[in-house]
Amino acid sequence: MMDTKMKFRYARFLSLFALVFAGASWATPPQLGQWELLFANDDGRAVALDVYRETPVILDEKGHIFFLNMEIGKEASGEWFGEVYESWQKVSGGGTAMDISIDGDGVPWVVGKKSNKIYHLDSNFASPSSGWLEYPGNGNARRLSVSKANGSPYMIGARSGHVYGGDGKEWKKLAVKLLDSDGKETQDTFNALDLFAESYNAGTSDKPDWYDLVFIINNDNKIYIYLPEKEAWQELPGDAQATALVSSGKLVYIISTDGKFYGLDLSSDKKWTPAGPGSGKELAFSRVDTFQPFLSQGGKKIPSSSHSHVWTIGEKGQVLRAVVVN
Repeated sequence: MMDTKMKFRYARFLSLFALVFAGASWATPPQLGQWELLFANDDGRAVALDVYRETPVILDEKGHIFFLNMEIGKEASGEWFGEVYESWQKVSGGGTAMDISIDGDGVPWVVGKKSNKIYHLDSNFASPSSGWLEYPGNGNARRLSVSKANGSPYMIGARSGHVYGGDGKEWKKLAVKLLDSDGKETQDTFNALDLFAESYNAGTSDKPDWYDLVFIINNDNKIYIYLPEKEAWQELPGDAQATALVSSGKLVYIISTDGKFYGLDLSSDKKWTPAGPGSGKELAFSRVDTFQPFLSQGGKKIPSSSHSHVWTIGEKGQVLRAVVVN
C-alpha cells in the first residue's frame, strides 16, 4: 500500500523519465499483432474489462461481473491442461459495479454502481462462495485501479475528479498541480477521467522496496504521470489525447480519441506511434509464463516460454486480445 515514504522510492525511477522529458532518441514500442476473438460464443456483453493472467473479467451494461476461465490460467500454475469454458461465468457475491480492477491474487475490486463505494471480494473471482468487503476510508469513486504487483489501490473521486491512494486505513489525496511535457506548470484544471496504477520492487523478494507509477487521463484527454518529488503530474510527451490507457514497465499503450491504438516507450520515445490495427474501448495488459509438465530445475517448475497480450473491447462488445510482438 502507498505510504508517506513512497515519494522517496520514486527517485530510483525518475532517471528513466528524465530521459523522456530531456529529449532522448526515438524508438518504436513493440507492435501488436492481429486482434483475436477469444471464443465464438461471446455475445458482446462487455462494457468494462480487466485481466488476471489470461482470464478476462468484465462488467456488462447492468454492472454484473463475469469471468471467462481459459486453460492457460491452469498452465501458469504448472498444470498442462485445465477446464475450458466457452461462456461467461458470473462472479459470486452479487451486486453491480461501474468499474472493475483485478489485483495480483485474482481478487476483483469494484466501484459500486449505486453507491460509488469501493469494495473487493474476500476471495478470487472464481470462488463459488464469496462476499464483498468495503475498503476502509469511506471513499466515493468514479474509477479505480489496483496494482497487480503489491495491491496498492488508487481511485478518482466521484465528485472532485481528484486522485487518492489507499493505505489500508484511509484515502490520501495526491497533488493536483499539472505540468506540461517540458515540466512547466499549466493552468489546466485537474479533473481525471481514467487512471492506471502499477508497482515495482526496487529491492528483493526478502526485502521489498515498492514504488508506484500512477497515470491519468485528464478531462482534456491529455495523459499524465504522477511525480511525487515535484508534487505534480507531468504530461507525457507527444501531445496524445486518449480515452483509455495501460502500462507495463516502460511501455504505455493507449486508445486515442480517434479510437485507434498507439504506443510509447517511456525510456526513449518523444512521440506516439501506431501500435496495431483496428479500434476498441478499454485496455488491459497480461504477461504469462507458460509451464510444461516435468520441466523443472532444483525442484522448481521453470517457464518454457513467456508471452504478453494487450486486451480490449471491440465495437460489438466482444473481448479481443493481441499479442505484443517482441
